[in-house]
Amino acid sequence: MLLKTSLIVAFASTVTALMPFQADRFITTDDYVKVSSVQDVPAGYRKHLATLGSTTSKTASVVMKPSEVNSTKSSTVLNIVPGISLLETDENNECYYVNTTIGTKEFPLIIDTGSAYLWVYGSECTEKACEDEAVYTPSSESTTATSTFALAYVTGTASGDVVEDNIIVNKLATTQKFRFGMAATVPDFFSNYPVSGIFGLPSNDSSSIESIISALYDSHAIDTKRFSISLGQVGSNKSEYSNAGIFAIGKPIEELYTGEIHYTPLLETESLYWQVVISGVSVDSYGVTFNESIEINGTKSTSKRTAIVDSGTTVLALPAQDALDIHTYFPESITDGTNFAIFCNSSLDITLTLNNHNYTIGPEQYLGQAYDNDSSYAGYCVSNIQGVSSDTVDSWILGAVFLKTVYADFDVENQQIGFASRNENVELTSTATSVSSASGTAAATTLSTSTSAKNSSSNSTSSYKDAAVGTAVGLSICSFLIPALVAVLL
Repeated sequence: MLLKTSLIVAFASTVTALMPFQADRFITTDDYVKVSSVQDVPAGYRKHLATLGSTTSKTASVVMKPSEVNSTKSSTVLNIVPGISLLETDENNECYYVNTTIGTKEFPLIIDTGSAYLWVYGSECTEKACEDEAVYTPSSESTTATSTFALAYVTGTASGDVVEDNIIVNKLATTQKFRFGMAATVPDFFSNYPVSGIFGLPSNDSSSIESIISALYDSHAIDTKRFSISLGQVGSNKSEYSNAGIFAIGKPIEELYTGEIHYTPLLETESLYWQVVISGVSVDSYGVTFNESIEINGTKSTSKRTAIVDSGTTVLALPAQDALDIHTYFPESITDGTNFAIFCNSSLDITLTLNNHNYTIGPEQYLGQAYDNDSSYAGYCVSNIQGVSSDTVDSWILGAVFLKTVYADFDVENQQIGFASRNENVELTSTATSVSSASGTAAATTLSTSTSAKNSSSNSTSSYKDAAVGTAVGLSICSFLIPALVAVLL
């Protein structure tokens, strides 16, 4: 699982602090502890209890995904045109990345709606993470700015010069040089993934940084400041169109969703997060009341929560007490000393309500790897709902566990994010197209997916990095890359 560390962004001698994310640790115990608090079992749960913990069910049950169900409906054909790109992922499905051309070279960059900044490995990088990966070398056409950048991760720092160059992504080109970071030092944890940096997608520009979406809009490559993401395989798994999802820049792609897109306004904050209000949470139709009250827009609530929608996070990351509260609604749920665990044959749904519309997260998403049959936790699966302690941030992080269930439209212009039902009956095709830009001089790129020689770690127990003291306490880094600070000074 990909877990992000806390991030501080500084340029020259200036440091700007907005919203420090100090995730102290996962809930841990010396041994497993039951966390389910359902004493008088509601009638709705009784149908589940007959099979929960059965000795005949020691591994995760196979849950049929919508895309795996035979359909009699004719497929919707989606033509891969400029503005649309196929996403790739590492072998553990922790990071999702898009191939981006900077100057004349292509780089796989983690697509990250929880980060505000684009940075790439530079040619001067000698760190482990940069070995065997594409690195950026300034050319006579690029411009090296007078400022430097430093992204302070708990496990190390990504730092280097700020440079300017032309960028092509999704066959859309900037006509003006775009400012980004060229890292000379990179934290070692990036070596677990076949990437060359971060493709930050903030909710807006700041006084010190222009987003790539705004740069493409100013270049007249797109006519609206928005982008959309559909995580998870789209279409049949044909080799030429093998993908881990689709990233589209510009207006929503109608072929990728069904019904209407329902929008939720962003919270008005100084951060550049895609942050919204969850007006209600339920498990198997039972409304969740949280033990801790939080203040939203001046009103305290024990049922509402704020959430950051983050494509760079794998799991659902919740404040520790909220995660504990959620798991009490799963019969016989426990902790293994590091993670929460839920019976693998759970069939309960989690429902999030955003702006009067419900979104369901099923067991195929919230259930992680099954424990070994000879383990004392046989019959349980690791929960993809993780608890982290924080004294300063009470937002949930809605990562891929949530995003895989929806088609998401990120609307920068109107400061809102919309969700719709994924169209699971899509077939992909493509025609030869050139790069779209106002100048029309950019060279065409081809529709392809690349395979890096470097594979991600096969260790299923990744490590979450404690933002306060820098100690590893349980899950992997690409599961949680959300920066503590999203302001960047250039």
